[in-house]
This record gives sequence, structure tokens and C-alpha cells, in this order.
Amino acid sequence: MKQINERFKFDIGLVGQTINNTNATGRYYSLANVKRVFAFLIGGAAAATKTVKLELLQATDNAATGAKALTGDASATGTANTLATVVTVSLGSAAATDTVTINGILFTMALATDATAREFADDDGLATCVNHATYGVPGVSATAAADVATLIADPAGDAALTVVGANVAGTVTVATTQAAAFVEARAADFDMANGFDHVACKVTSTGNGIDAVMLVREMCYEPTQKVAASTALKAS
Repeated sequence: MKQINERFKFDIGLVGQTINNTNATGRYYSLANVKRVFAFLIGGAAAATKTVKLELLQATDNAATGAKALTGDASATGTANTLATVVTVSLGSAAATDTVTINGILFTMALATDATAREFADDDGLATCVNHATYGVPGVSATAAADVATLIADPAGDAALTVVGANVAGTVTVATTQAAAFVEARAADFDMANGFDHVACKVTSTGNGIDAVMLVREMCYEPTQKVAASTALKAS
């Protein structure tokens, strides 16, 4: 069986950078001898309602000549606090009766923490509620520090977080710190007939977070990875 690096070519689709209410496009890569393209976005901090869009673009060369979108919708847009990986809930200005809904489960701020009633007094109390074996949130773990509860999708890669804060008497601030998205396309989805045989990754953000993209090309032949260092364990 071939190693993963012997089937797929891995490259930097977009180097990690702050994208503040604008967009950025990475370098263009050749589609010669490519079967499929997969772009994976690693999203950073994003405030409530902010979005990050990942898109594949095509051009006729690596200088971006004639750059345009694919005919199909080769894009994916993520919204902060929806299906995220890590979310913070800041409670420094929160008050009793404010609420936090985590993956559909409602928790209410109160004068004292009671996990069985899903009531919390502070960030430590919210973490206690979330982590409760019976009344907590399946697929989520929580920690607390300095009036902020950090919610983590758990186990990694097999869970996601959707969090909504409701301000009744105070202010609950919910923000994403980690999220992901991907777009996949076939070589046939590109306008090859007119020479559009290069691909790039574009990220558009309405917020102010650090985003990066990994570009993966499935090759028709065994590729050579151009990286600074590598190790691939093989069966003896």
C-alpha cells in the first residue's frame, strides 16, 4: 500500500495571516496530472456573526492570468460559533438570568452553581456544568480561567461546537478561537478546455482572525514533496 505522501501532493494554499474584513489569495499551482484538489482551511479567532469563506480559483498560469471562480460553487463559508472546534465564553460582564446554549443545551447564570439544574455562577461553574457526566454536554469538555470558559469539541476531530449566548441582565460574549472548513473539486470541474489549468485558494473574512489553508492535490503519479523536512514510517 502506498504511503499518503506517495499519492497526494501537499502545499501551502495560503500562509497563515490576519485577514481583517478583506480577502487573500495564495499562490497558483499546476493541475497537470492531477485527479482532484482538496483545500483545508484552519480558521482562527472570530467574533459572533463573523464569517470566513474558503474558495478555489482557477487561472491559465501561475501568474494568475484570467483568474476566475469555478463554474460550480467551489466554496465553503463558516460562521463563528457554529460547528467550531474551540469556543470561548466570556462572563466578566454577565449577570444572573443570562444564558449560554451549547449544542442545543441551555445553561442559565444564577447566584450559585447547580449542575443538575444547569445553572452556573461564573466561568468555573459553567465548566462544571458542561463537564457533568449526566447534565453536561456530550462531545464537549470545558476549562475556566479569568472569567472565561473555554469549550473544546471532544474527542478531537469527531465533535463540533455550536454556541449561542443570550444577554438578559448582562453581557455574555461568545467567540470562536478554532474552526475548520474544506472544499474539494475534480480536475474536470476546472475550465481545462480554455487552458485554466492552475488552482489557488482564496479566503474572505468579515472578521479579524488568522487563517491558513493547506492545499492537497491527488496525483496521477507519485509526487515529490518539496518540504523542509519529512519522515514517513514504513512497515519493516
